[in-house]
Amino acid sequence: MSRIPPFDLARAIEPLAEQIQTRWQILLEASSFVGGAEVDRFEKAFAEYIDSADCVGVGNGTDALILALKALDLRPGDEVIVPSFTFIATAAAVVLVGGTPVFADVEPETLNLDVRDAADRVTDRTVGVIGVHLYGTPFAVDQVRDLCQGRGLWLIEDAAQAHGATWKGTRVGNFGSLATWSFYPAKNLGCFGDGGAVTGNRPELLERVRSLANHGRLEHYRHGEPGMNSRLDALQAAVLNCRLPGLESQNRRRAQIASHYREALSGVGDLRFLNDEPDSRSVYHQMTVLTDQRDALRRHLDDEGIGTGIHYPLALHLQPAFAGKTGSEGLEVAEAAGNQVLCLPMFPQLTDQEVERVCEALRLFF
Repeated sequence: MSRIPPFDLARAIEPLAEQIQTRWQILLEASSFVGGAEVDRFEKAFAEYIDSADCVGVGNGTDALILALKALDLRPGDEVIVPSFTFIATAAAVVLVGGTPVFADVEPETLNLDVRDAADRVTDRTVGVIGVHLYGTPFAVDQVRDLCQGRGLWLIEDAAQAHGATWKGTRVGNFGSLATWSFYPAKNLGCFGDGGAVTGNRPELLERVRSLANHGRLEHYRHGEPGMNSRLDALQAAVLNCRLPGLESQNRRRAQIASHYREALSGVGDLRFLNDEPDSRSVYHQMTVLTDQRDALRRHLDDEGIGTGIHYPLALHLQPAFAGKTGSEGLEVAEAAGNQVLCLPMFPQLTDQEVERVCEALRLFF
């Protein structure tokens, strides 16, 4: 019996291989690799897809965060509230720009930012909040926006895992001062290398992001401020142009798979699913369950030929990278989640038979 991986990029590539090769051949023949029509086409198409004013393609999701923070004038000593349970890039970007990440706990029902805990951590040095749409499920947008507006803070949406997710019918990427995206291959919308973007509805901020991503360039060999080199290349933009039209149907398939898991595993052992909030539509970048028997369950599934992931095994405030730099009090939910989360196989090409095989293995364990 063949192994079921947690994610299978090969299955995603196969139906698009010929189309991608055709586009790449055109670029190779034209020696057009930086900027150009493919990048312009993708930026326009992605902005239209999420109904945002504009999209700036950049080198990767981490650069997107760094550029957004620079565009918002983050300065040394400024504090930014970030959830402690997410990928390290969210907080590392703050440090790399010279700010201080202040870790807040997460909600046990969603593992997204706990707004009440975040509010308690605001000081006179706090300038903004980065909210993460974790695992493809939007954070509590209205509550986070109310916090930011009430305290005079900006908001960045880290939407790296949430391509197509919605809050009250509006796609994420439209609620903050800026939103940042990753197109890493394993994302719902991924390229075949690194890629990222910044979107939003404030043209002046997006124009600054575009300039900062190109060495602070105002015009040829004229630079308004020191910038960096972070551009979405044409080869990756071509892949994204091939994959974007299928994103909605693939997100619907992810929702079907998630429903299958929930129904088949309801009441099994101590398995707990994260909540689907009534105001949001998740795109299930990951299918995450929580259990106190996580490590033993993962070994069992591996023996049964089923791959899993742990996103993430260690809360950010416990990471060696931030040792001695931040407080770590009152972050119990984030700490517990690192010991309990397990991500089951989840990708659009997963068959119903494979999903049921995963469920059978889980029921067998418990």
